[in-house]
Amino acid sequence: MSFQKPKGTQDFSPEDMAARNRVFEILRGVAQRYGFREVSTPAFETLDLLTKKEGEEIKQQIFVLEKKGSEEYGLRFDLTVPLTRMFLEKEKELPKPVKWFCLDRMWRYERQQKGRQREFYQFDAELFGSESISADAEVISLAIDCLKELGLNENEFYVKLNSRILLQSLISPLIGKASVEDVIGVIDKKDKLPPAIFLEELDKLGVKAKEIAELISTPLERIKPASKEGREELDRIKSLMNLLGNNKGLVRFDISLTRGLAYYTGIVFEAFDAEGKFRALLGGGRYDKMVEQFGGTPTQATGFAMGYSTLSLLLEEKQKFPKQEKGIDYYVAPVSEKEMPSALELVSALREKTSAETDVMGRNLSNQFKYASRIGAQKVIVVGEAELKSGVFTVKDMKTGKEEKKKRSEL
Repeated sequence: MSFQKPKGTQDFSPEDMAARNRVFEILRGVAQRYGFREVSTPAFETLDLLTKKEGEEIKQQIFVLEKKGSEEYGLRFDLTVPLTRMFLEKEKELPKPVKWFCLDRMWRYERQQKGRQREFYQFDAELFGSESISADAEVISLAIDCLKELGLNENEFYVKLNSRILLQSLISPLIGKASVEDVIGVIDKKDKLPPAIFLEELDKLGVKAKEIAELISTPLERIKPASKEGREELDRIKSLMNLLGNNKGLVRFDISLTRGLAYYTGIVFEAFDAEGKFRALLGGGRYDKMVEQFGGTPTQATGFAMGYSTLSLLLEEKQKFPKQEKGIDYYVAPVSEKEMPSALELVSALREKTSAETDVMGRNLSNQFKYASRIGAQKVIVVGEAELKSGVFTVKDMKTGKEEKKKRSEL
């Protein structure tokens, strides 16, 4: 009988782990440069919390844990909800703005696709407590700089930007008695539908389909909201673009961008690879109502999440994965079993300052060198009877092949 990993999950070999850890290290470094502080939350939360924002439909995607007594829990499917819950517990004692980031594992029970898995890792950054457009600029700039730091250049990705407030103000005069949420739900599927089917879906709602189709193709400079709220939000978007500085050229206004109806209240954004081969690399926006809806003091918030699954596909295609970490520094090779105690003593001493490994397989010297090469050892130290008598050891550089003699004190 053979066993396979569960559908929608991934094994990480030592090489995969090294690459993933380096990516995470880079993301952590960028976030910390922006003043975001790392936090962590439990892998599972109460079902009441997990379904509070998205309702009953999300239950189909939650890995629900077996009920124990009156307690009902599920594995988290994102980090925004748990971090908001964590903020609620500490909001009174925290200086604002609160800038947190988290790198952790999530679970969603859904059909596996390229770049979408049932178990996945996300980098998440959230900023609580500011209504200023500069807060939106801060998180968008962080998102862009994360991708840049990973080696992606301006020709390899871009960011779509919109505002739910602006979109709603523009479509309201065109939808009659139809639900704004229903219309936005169709607009959200625009890129997945043929143009004729897209218009047909809008027609079913009894709205001005052609006018809406034209509207969502309108560039920023031609947008003219009729309402005061729409004009103010348009000014906010223009101000936001100016605050992005050198990153402004990577941002494209797209009035059809909507993102999650249950979460977002204002600015929304997503990043994509320039060739359009993959799913969104990251997405986020402003969610000013969530803290209050979860029972806290009304608090503005904005943030984004970046999935490792899609990101890793793009980095691999562009050959931008961080270089493989070097192997172990020293491999200590005893000539025979008789030298093993001395080899172990030397390894122990080396490990106080560097990385070292020795034979545990009873291999001969030739096979030990082959093994050292395969694991990427930088240098091999031979421990034989002659070396122990003289106190001088042969050290071979595995990259250059050069050998040199060193005293024990020089190692």
